[in-house]
Amino acid sequence: MNTLIKEQTGTGFRSEIRDGAALLELARGWLKQGNPVVAVELLKSAIDTPEAADDRRIRASVLKETGRALMMQSDWGNSEPYYIEAQRVFLDIEDYRGASECARNRANMSFQRGQYRHAEELCEQALGWSSTINDHELRATILNTMAAVKSATGDTRGALKTFKLCLADFQAVGNVIRQGYVLLNIGLTEIDLHDYNQAIASLNDALAIALNEKDLHLVEICYQHIARCYLEQKETILAKSVIDTARKILPGLNSKALEVELSVIDCRILRAMGDFETAEAQLVDSYHAAVEHNLAALQADLLFEQGLLYRDTGRLEQAESKLNAAAQQYRQLGVDAGFKEAIQEIEHLKRRTDR
Repeated sequence: MNTLIKEQTGTGFRSEIRDGAALLELARGWLKQGNPVVAVELLKSAIDTPEAADDRRIRASVLKETGRALMMQSDWGNSEPYYIEAQRVFLDIEDYRGASECARNRANMSFQRGQYRHAEELCEQALGWSSTINDHELRATILNTMAAVKSATGDTRGALKTFKLCLADFQAVGNVIRQGYVLLNIGLTEIDLHDYNQAIASLNDALAIALNEKDLHLVEICYQHIARCYLEQKETILAKSVIDTARKILPGLNSKALEVELSVIDCRILRAMGDFETAEAQLVDSYHAAVEHNLAALQADLLFEQGLLYRDTGRLEQAESKLNAAAQQYRQLGVDAGFKEAIQEIEHLKRRTDR
C-alpha cells in the first residue's frame, strides 16, 4: 500500500491516484490497518475529484469515511459534521444502509461523550433504517450500542432485553464470535441484577464459544466473572475451582491486566475461605505487578482488597491506611463506585474502633 503514496510532504501525503473511487478504497485500506492520518489525506483528495462531484454515493461514502477516520482519532467535534452530511446524502439516494451506519457511529460518539439521550435517539433512527433493509448484522451492532446506553442510564432490565435482541440478530447471520461477546454482556447485566444462576449460564455459553473460537481474551473474562458469581453466592470452593481451571487453561496469559484481574478475584476467594496468609502474599505480588505495568485501576482494587484482608484479620490501622490509599486512587481515576465503597468501609472501621 505504501507504494501508492508518491511522497510525504510537510502537510501530508500526495497520492499517485486521482480517481475518487480508487482513493476511497485506498483510504479504507489504511483505516483497516488502523492508520487514520493517511486515510484523512487520501479522503481530502477524493472529495475534490470529478467522481465525488458526479456520483453522490461516492461523495457520501467519502464523507462517511472521513467522519470515521476523525472518530478514530477521537476528533469527535470535527467528525460529526461529516457524518451528518453523509447521512443526508445517503437518505437522498435512499441508501438506508449508509444512513444507518452514519447514525450508529454518531450514537457511539454521543455515548462516549455521555450524551445518552441523544445517543438513544440516534440508535432509534438507525434501527428504523436498518430494519427497512432487513440487515440483521447492522441492526445487531446498533442494538449493542442501545443496550450500552440503557445500562449506562440505569435501565438494567431494558439493557438485558436489548442485548437479547442483539444476540438474536447475530445468531441470524451466524456471527459466532460476536454472539460470544454479547452473551458476555448479557451475563454481566444479569450479575448487575443479582441473577447469578442465570449469569453463570450465559457466561458458560459465552465461554463455550470462546474456547471453540480460541479467543483467549474472552475465555479469561468469562472464567473471571463465573468465579465472581460463585463468590457472590458464597460458593467459595466452586469459585476457587473456576480460577484454578482458568490458570491451567491459560498459561502465559497475553494480557498482564487480565492476569492481575484474575489474581484479584483469586485473592477475594482465598480471603473468603480464610486462607489469609496465601491471600496476603498473592496480593503483595499482584500489587507489584500492577505498579510495574502501570495498571492504576487494578492498583486501587488491590489496595482495597488488602484493606479488607487487614480488616478481617484484626489489623484495623493497616486496614484504614490501605482503604484510604484505595479511595484516593479511585478518586484520581474518577471511579465513583470504588471511591464510595472504600469510604463506606472506612466509616465502618471507624465505628468499630469507637466502640
